[in-house]
Amino acid sequence: MQKKAVNISEQVFYDVLGAELPDSNIIESKVQETYRIIREKNRIQEDAEAGKKEDIISRGGKSAAWKKLGITLGSMAAVLCVTFTFCVMNPVLASEIPILGSIFAKVADLYPFGKLPQENTVEVLPAEGSISADGGITISVTEQYVSNQAAYIGVKVENQQAFPEMVETVENGQQFIKARTVEDYSFLSGEHNNRRYIEGEFVDEHTFLGIIRIDYDEIRGYMEQSDASTPDADIPESFTIKLEITEIASTLKDAELPEEYKVSDEEYEQMTEEEQTAYLDSIPKAWYGLEYQSWHQAGKWEFTLPISQTDENVRTITVNQYNDDGIGVDSIEISSVEMNVNAAIPEEASLCTVVFDADGRMLAYKNSSNAGNALLIDGYDISTVTVYICGISEYSELSEKYHDEKLQEMIEEKAVFKKVVPN
Repeated sequence: MQKKAVNISEQVFYDVLGAELPDSNIIESKVQETYRIIREKNRIQEDAEAGKKEDIISRGGKSAAWKKLGITLGSMAAVLCVTFTFCVMNPVLASEIPILGSIFAKVADLYPFGKLPQENTVEVLPAEGSISADGGITISVTEQYVSNQAAYIGVKVENQQAFPEMVETVENGQQFIKARTVEDYSFLSGEHNNRRYIEGEFVDEHTFLGIIRIDYDEIRGYMEQSDASTPDADIPESFTIKLEITEIASTLKDAELPEEYKVSDEEYEQMTEEEQTAYLDSIPKAWYGLEYQSWHQAGKWEFTLPISQTDENVRTITVNQYNDDGIGVDSIEISSVEMNVNAAIPEEASLCTVVFDADGRMLAYKNSSNAGNALLIDGYDISTVTVYICGISEYSELSEKYHDEKLQEMIEEKAVFKKVVPN
């Protein structure tokens, strides 16, 4: 990426932050003042050492070179230190300093799919189509990871007003923003309404970092509904999404039920079942949940997102094995992050797919919004996987009693289909 021509202080920040500073005369004056002090100090030091030139030469030129390098590095550190100290003392200016590092890396400990592969992540430049602002809220798309199963999109939400304190959804502190969206895919006709989760955390009162995951199974569903799509059509490796977010929301921490809806436990217990239902229905709700529990804001945030498969490790294993009832496995899709078993199961059948790795450990389906049938593969030996299809109730009962090898042994007894697939 070609950087704009900048002065020396901006260049230091660009190299360290990986982003350009916003224009600010105050920041620039502080930086230049720091440089002036450093240059004056260096000049005095050089004058004082001029008389020791012969002694320096007698010890070799490396000493002078290292001293000069030390002065340069020290200068950069001093500029950064002084400027950051000044900015931290001035919150308005501090808000202009870019957040360091990848969103994927920052939320990896919170995100259900863990750390997305950095080598397959593509930075989205702050250009037209990746940043949108409305009503004091700016939403930016910062990076993408795209496999053969899903597109993962890094999102930053910045609010000029402070966000209220939001609830944490899991033990490790994950938070979320719900987004109501209108999506237009370049290879499909028509718009598609959706409700997506941005999963991550509120890093401060004004900033949320998270990830939107668009599962390709959803897109395949859109393709089946489209008159322009043929039955055997597949999702192209590269396409464009026009994404419009029309409202965002999250769940408030320690939300209080309004007085007009409060009833005592005794009053509630004395209600008939119909009265209890009517009471619960009377509490205002919206697409994002109970209104009193939620923060929300409507707006119009529009993005044009080029999506291209970035994971070079993706592959599809064709299986095409079935039992006499047509139950079986079409194929298995694998990426650096997840596995998806495309099973052939009749809609009316109450069956589920269970997968074990080469060590007899069961791969878990990820508890994440829009996760489809995704299985996380990090930490598993998938050199060989064994796929079972069995009854949902039987699986639930067995999984409560047994684990790993014993669970696999018991499921094998109950399964209506089994296939060992080398990877």
